[in-house]
Amino acid sequence: MVDKNFDYLFPQAKVKPAELRGYVWKVIIDPTRVDDDPGMFFGRLFRMIDIRLNRDEKSTWPDGIMFENITSGCRLTYKDGLLMDLTNSKVIQKKPRIRDRSRRSGCQNQTKGESKARKPNLISSNSQMRRFVLIRVEDLTGVSGTGEVAEGTVFSSGLAVIHWLREPFAMGVYQTLEDVISVHSHEGRTQLQFID
Repeated sequence: MVDKNFDYLFPQAKVKPAELRGYVWKVIIDPTRVDDDPGMFFGRLFRMIDIRLNRDEKSTWPDGIMFENITSGCRLTYKDGLLMDLTNSKVIQKKPRIRDRSRRSGCQNQTKGESKARKPNLISSNSQMRRFVLIRVEDLTGVSGTGEVAEGTVFSSGLAVIHWLREPFAMGVYQTLEDVISVHSHEGRTQLQFID
């Protein structure tokens, strides 16, 4: 007797793990690409949280980089430090910054003598520890070189630690990821790329 269930012959399209985690923005134009060299970003996948800036952040993405959503086909680019949606020719606004720190930490009814509970800095939707690398496009000082120059971790509390990959192999601890970017981005000459 022949088995009438042939589903195993025609497997369903599987969702890739990268798509499940939101990595749906593929770099299709990379200004760091030269001749046969693929550049630093070409073909890599990113999440919107990696692309869109916070209110106080300056862009570390090179102008002219273009992202394409692998599911919808929508395209984004950076122009003059602003994230543009090419589908409808609009600037994507930066994420708003919460100014009232007492509301963020849940301490509205706190008296002077009480200790302040520190709420984790929401880095991602699930507020987990994330790893990243610093990629230097241009080395102004001549010390760290170009390419991947440092690796780091941002913890769920918002604290960030970086480790330099070249001598003297120093480490640095920063209160926020924004501090790392403000100190080491060198006006967009260094990119921060999450690997988690």
